[in-house]
Amino acid sequence: MSSSRSAAFLMANLGSEVSQLFMHREQGEAKYANFARERAQKIIAELLEHPETQGRTGEIEILQKIVESTTRIIEEQREIPRAQIEEYFLPFALRVLNA
Repeated sequence: MSSSRSAAFLMANLGSEVSQLFMHREQGEAKYANFARERAQKIIAELLEHPETQGRTGEIEILQKIVESTTRIIEEQREIPRAQIEEYFLPFALRVLNA
């Protein structure tokens, strides 16, 4: 899959989807949480194939596991605080906005 979008742009969008995923899960909106998860998984797949991330996909693979296990994490109340996730993605969003 070839992308004309930068890895930073994709990471910023991934951050938005992950934030949406957590928000909808917290509000009990499973349908919308699943939509956000699906969009996040598509972005992750694109990032894993992106030329800018080749050879350094370990962090993306960790994010993939977080997205895949969000339902279990929230239901078991083993929390990855949403604020912590949002702080992780903020630099990517700022980089894209300032570009």
